[in-house]
Order: sequence, then C-alpha cells, then structure tokens
Amino acid sequence: MLRHPETLNLARNLAGPYTSPLLGDDFWRLENNFFGLMLGPDDPRGTALLLGARSGLEILRLLERAPHTRIVVVEPNALRRGEVAAFIGARAGDRLCLTASLAEAFPARAKIGYVRVDIGAFSWDMVQDLLTQHDVAHIAGEFDSADADPLELVRFCRRHAGSFFWRLVGHAPPLSGRGGPPEVEVSVVVPCYKVLAWVDHCMDTLTRQSIESLEIIAVDDGSPDATGEKLDEWAAHFPGRIRVIHKPNGGCASARNAGLMAARGEYVGFVDGDDWVETPMFEALYRSATLYAAEISQCGYTEIYEATGTKADFSTAWGARPREIQGLANSPRDFLSVKPTIWRRLYRREFLLGNGIKFPEHIRRFDDLPFQFEALARAKRMSILPDCYYNYRLERPGQDVAASDAKLFVHFPIFDWLEQHVGIWADAELERALFATKLNTHLWALTRMGKAFAGRYKALAAHDMFGHRRYMSVPQMLALAARRGPRTALFLARAWLLAKSAPPAMVASD
Repeated sequence: MLRHPETLNLARNLAGPYTSPLLGDDFWRLENNFFGLMLGPDDPRGTALLLGARSGLEILRLLERAPHTRIVVVEPNALRRGEVAAFIGARAGDRLCLTASLAEAFPARAKIGYVRVDIGAFSWDMVQDLLTQHDVAHIAGEFDSADADPLELVRFCRRHAGSFFWRLVGHAPPLSGRGGPPEVEVSVVVPCYKVLAWVDHCMDTLTRQSIESLEIIAVDDGSPDATGEKLDEWAAHFPGRIRVIHKPNGGCASARNAGLMAARGEYVGFVDGDDWVETPMFEALYRSATLYAAEISQCGYTEIYEATGTKADFSTAWGARPREIQGLANSPRDFLSVKPTIWRRLYRREFLLGNGIKFPEHIRRFDDLPFQFEALARAKRMSILPDCYYNYRLERPGQDVAASDAKLFVHFPIFDWLEQHVGIWADAELERALFATKLNTHLWALTRMGKAFAGRYKALAAHDMFGHRRYMSVPQMLALAARRGPRTALFLARAWLLAKSAPPAMVASD
C-alpha cells in the first residue's frame, strides 16, 4: 500500500498511455529510500544525473522536489527515451535533458550534485571515468559483484565522490559513506614485553599483510630485554608503516591503551607480540567490516602448542546467521561468554572511543576478558569470517594463561570492574551472559589451581556469582548450570551453599 500522498499523485500522473513495467518497482524504491535520500531543492550543484531512465518516476519526483535542478537522463534505449520525452518532456520544460550517452551530456569537469546509476547502466569503467572527470557531490546506485569488487568501489568513491550510497545485489546492508577516505584503514597495536624470541616472526607477518593502508603500532612496555631495540630495528626498515612507542612497564592493558590512543585507523586490531597472523587477515577483516557496516569483525584462530607442535583450529562459523558460515552475526552477544580472543577481531575506532571502551589498567593480566565483554555488549553489528587467520601461541614460558597460583585471583577484580561498567546498565540477557562468563572462568581457574588456593577461590567465586543479581533467580542459575552437565551443576550447587557464609579475605593476585 502506498503510504505517501505525494507518491500516489506521481503514480496517477504516470497512469494512462505510458505505463512502464518498472513502475511498481520504482514506487517501492522511492517509498523505501532504496537509493538513499534523493537530491534536495537546496543542493548547490543544481544538476541531477540519472543513468538509466527506468519508469520515469524518479524524474517526476525530482521535478517536484527540486524545482531549480537541471535533470539529465542518460538512456541508450531510443524507445524508452522517446516514451519518457513524450510523457514528461512538456511538464519539464528546459529542465530535462534526455540523451543517449554521458559524453553528450556534460563537458569536462562538470559539477554534478546527484548521480543515480541503474544496475542496467552500471559499468566499473564508466563509474571511474565519471568520478575522475567530473566533480560529483553524491552518487547512488545498484551493482552486481560480478561487475565490480565491492570494497574497491567503496575505496574509489571515498576518494572521488563527496558521498555515496550503493546497493549490492544479494547483500542487504547498503554500502555508504561520506567525507573522504580514512587517514589509515587499519591500525594494529602490538603490546610487547619480553618477547624477543618471537617478535621477529610477529612483525614479519604484519609487514606482509595484503592490505595497503595499514599502520603497525608496536608498544614496548618497558621490556627489560632487547625487545624495544628489536622493534626500533623493524621501524627503521619500515618507516611510515611501523611506529614504536617506548613506555615504562605498566602491564599489557596500559600498553594496549597507549597504542589505541596513538592509532589513526578507521579500525583497530590487537596482536600479541609472541603470536603471528596470516597474510590476508586484516584485508579480509576490513572487507567484512566495511561491507557489513560492522562495529566489530571477527575471524577464526589457530592454537599453536609450542611444546608439542600440535595445532587446533577454532572457526567462527557457528555464530553466523542460520545456514551461513560468514557474514553478519545473529548478535554480538552470542559471543559474550566465549574464551577471550580479542586479537582475532577488528574494532571500529570511533565505536571504542565513543563508548569509552578501553582496557582496565589496574588489571595486570587477563585484561582482554573485560574488554571483550564490554565491546561485545555494546556492539550492534558484528561480521564474522570462518577462516583461521590468527595464530595463538601457547605453552611458552611466562604466559599468564599458564598460571596455577594466586595470580588467578585476578578474576575477582575483573568481575568487580565489569559489574561497575556493564552490570549497572545490563538487561536480563546481559546479566545471564555475565553469569555464564563467570561460571566458565571460575571453573577454568579451578582446573588449573593448586590445592593451597582452591578452597578460598571457591568461596570467593560463590559470592561473586550469587552476590550480583537483579534479574536471575537462583533456580534459573542452577538450571543454566545443569544444562552444561552434572559437573557444572554440582559446582554451582556447592557454590550456593558457600555463598550463604561470610566471604573470605581476598588473596593478592600480583
């Protein structure tokens, strides 16, 4: 049903001797802003270019809404041109120019306020010529990926058009933007502390990335070995590509924050200095984030066990929309309680800074857990790739994940921080996810912890899980644990009994 009287009047104007088979489709497109917002009457360029006449409904809309705008229609089909001229020409006066080719319509360096490209008129060569030979304020249209690479089209329009709005066949989100290309497409932050034996491999894979617009920000967190000097050597070999920040030791969170604050990229990624990445990683993640207008994009990863040389792949296909292995995730919240893996993702920098999302610097280890939870809790759109592009090194000396002592008590200040930063605005869904995260984390810690610390840890974990509840009842918590198996259910039932007693004193985690 037509909702707007103006569109209904246009339909009546087109009824009669001339009725295009495209008319109904054009009604729907105008009603639903298929090509975005059309040219307004106050556009300073004063010219609208339609590549492909379609039904002529857009011409009538422009005649009514932009009375001072000259309208140029390029339609190679002579019959269609004649039909449009016969029906619309009289009411358009000298404002309408119908022509068979773009070359006939404009001299070199013409100023064009609005361009709409029909899919039948789309040509990658034509778009490049149009945008490089003329001054175009805004371009919109529809195309097929067989005719142009979507990311290449986006990049080209960012450089040569004031703004753009494209529909890709078979792809729901429009590709849109304005204001020119980003200073840098991707910034990669690499926190480094005592990783001399592995940092060459890491930096080598980052410098070989297929994406061209990339900056690498290596942060020497006061490393006592020669890691900082090694990073300087890499920066000397790749000036403009690698920047090094030297700072006093403050922990991984402070190093990551220092890199984030120095980043210029549209998107930011984090790679640990002892890990490495595959060559396509950041081009693929940036493509996915751009095409899906996502705040976060994610790929799979591989765990590499250094002592044995074994590998294990962890794809992300399970989090996609039904029956798809990549694309837009159902919801970023689907990943809230998974193992912290912040390094397999790109984050839109404006999203992080605008929401005040950063790494808590008082947390000396496992700072990726609170960062991941807050980022995924606040994100609205997340795209995923199943490819395992990140290589996560395990079983090296000195890794935090190898801790089995009081260092694991750091989980309690982490969850206190999350309760303060997320719990205060969390809905019931987020509270369930935070509880599931606590349950997973505490069970994992207890599988690694020595007996000397386990009793106190269990008591603190009980108060942590049951002490912050607004939506979940105890039966709901026990039911969630039961769905994960009898071992988890027994652990939580015992924790419920422990939670009724006074909490023990905290053990220092440093």
